[in-house]
Amino acid sequence: MLAAMASALVVASGVASADPINSKNAQIITLDCDGEQVTAVSVITNNAAAVNVLGTTGNFVATQFAGTVTITDPVTGEVVGEDEFVSPIGQGQKEGLQGSLTTCETTLTFEDPEVGTVVTLDLTVTGFFTPRKG
Repeated sequence: MLAAMASALVVASGVASADPINSKNAQIITLDCDGEQVTAVSVITNNAAAVNVLGTTGNFVATQFAGTVTITDPVTGEVVGEDEFVSPIGQGQKEGLQGSLTTCETTLTFEDPEVGTVVTLDLTVTGFFTPRKG
């Protein structure tokens, strides 16, 4: 169940809007991509597997999401649930992308007011930047 929730969260943080930074659903995320800090914008109502890289005309297109979802009781600090997941995006072997793939990491944390828990997503995303370098 936690893996399904994580996958939904990851997919929900996708992008592909003409002006995502001004969307009421925009979320700014910072990714550590092979040691380089990349700031991107995601629109949480879109289920695309790409984020717009701020300050550029490029995108980061995900080919796989992996990580750990940890649910914590904010009062006691007790971990009440934890699950790991790996979720490839799309079909096929992604031939021709191997030289362009980059690994990015981030940690997202939010409080679930309905349940009263804190959800932490330690996320590793494999993908490529566009435009691709030749």
